[in-house]
Amino acid sequence: MPKEFLTYQQQMKKLRSSGLRIEDEEVCRRVLADIGYFPVVNGYQSFFRDPSTRVYREGATFGDILALYEFDVELREIMLDALLKVEAKIRSALAYEFCAAYGESQSKYLDARCYATSKGAKRVLPKLLNMLDYIANKDTSHEYLAYYRRAYKNVPLWVAVNAMTFGQISKMLTALRDTEKAKIAKRFGVGNPKELSSFIRVLALYRNVCAHGERLFSHRCHVEIPDTALHAKLGIEKIGPDYVCGKVDVFSAVITLRYLLRDDEFKAFKAKLVKCVNGYLSLDESIGEERLLEAMGFPAEWKKITRYKI
Repeated sequence: MPKEFLTYQQQMKKLRSSGLRIEDEEVCRRVLADIGYFPVVNGYQSFFRDPSTRVYREGATFGDILALYEFDVELREIMLDALLKVEAKIRSALAYEFCAAYGESQSKYLDARCYATSKGAKRVLPKLLNMLDYIANKDTSHEYLAYYRRAYKNVPLWVAVNAMTFGQISKMLTALRDTEKAKIAKRFGVGNPKELSSFIRVLALYRNVCAHGERLFSHRCHVEIPDTALHAKLGIEKIGPDYVCGKVDVFSAVITLRYLLRDDEFKAFKAKLVKCVNGYLSLDESIGEERLLEAMGFPAEWKKITRYKI
């Protein structure tokens, strides 16, 4: 049965009837009008409600929900900035190593024979080649593509990659031959090319979460990163052979960024992250540090991540 339309006043009444305290009606109404009930309330209320009764915990306020929402907005901005840096690095490295191996003719990146024959490559290759063919020959939304078609009758990969999404870059990386993958992995100090592919798949998924404004801090990815030396060095708890965090959560993305950003870039990213987390905890104590870090998948010693060489 479809939900009935509620005015802003009725939305506030609904919140109050579930036990939520609204300290400032004007602020609440403005948030509902400017952002919406669903992104703010539906997105973050679960951390302030009893899951069995769906009633808000005693003392919970609209301000608590709004503070968590605003924390997540800031977290997304910090993460996206770092993810875009990695995206640019991977984009550049992929184009360079492919062109170094096969030349600059678009016929090469449109040729299935220039890619691996593994199961993973075969799985992504048909759609990948269709997408690359569209970019090289049909895409009219990017002037630089049209220019290279007119002027040179050829769109080299180092031009084409700029029209690709991070997800598409990730798929192309998966399809590359081991020789090219290894050279790209070496740039980032990652010894195993498969590890790099896993890192990029996870970051591409988290980039989508950030770019689409979805709830980030408690997000869980359906792809996990491999166990790394950092998992052990940070003393992350295990249940059996499996680490309890840093595999599919936001901290898995942080670990990946530790490997793929330069030291100075990661330290700047970490400083912003620490400020963001500490700022939220000092502003609102309704969730508490332990519960917040658990939701994010951050181990207790997460701030020590820059102490260890990788």
